[in-house]
Amino acid sequence: MKSFFQLIARHRVLASSLFLMVFPFIMPYEALAINILIFGLFAMGFNLLFGYMGLLSFGHAAFLGIGSYLTGIGIVHYGMSWGTAILVGVIGAAIGGLIMGFLAIRTRGIYFSMVTLALGQIVFYGFYKAESLTGGENGLRGVRVDSFNIFG
Repeated sequence: MKSFFQLIARHRVLASSLFLMVFPFIMPYEALAINILIFGLFAMGFNLLFGYMGLLSFGHAAFLGIGSYLTGIGIVHYGMSWGTAILVGVIGAAIGGLIMGFLAIRTRGIYFSMVTLALGQIVFYGFYKAESLTGGENGLRGVRVDSFNIFG
């Protein structure tokens, strides 16, 4: 008979997925758990590109910003539900990543880093100057937080 740890080792993707789905609800501070998961995904994406591929990218913050702002704008200005707004944010970040990747992948070494830095700054200033949508330097206000209970 297999031990519990051997079973977990065989199904580590399933076990990790289940843990990540339950983690925000067992933490005493739900917002902290969600931020830990978001920045953990951010770090894993950066590790994939820099750690395994050797490409130093400064564009990751732009992808996070595109997805976050499009989600927030969808909720505040267009009255979207959370699920729809998150889907719009993910699709927008993916399109932004495709565009930035198309422009940056043609370069190597320090030039790749500089192109991703420049494109990341373009995204930053674009959202910074769109004060009517993003609030500019004051940030996006009025994002409603609906209560969510997975257990009913």
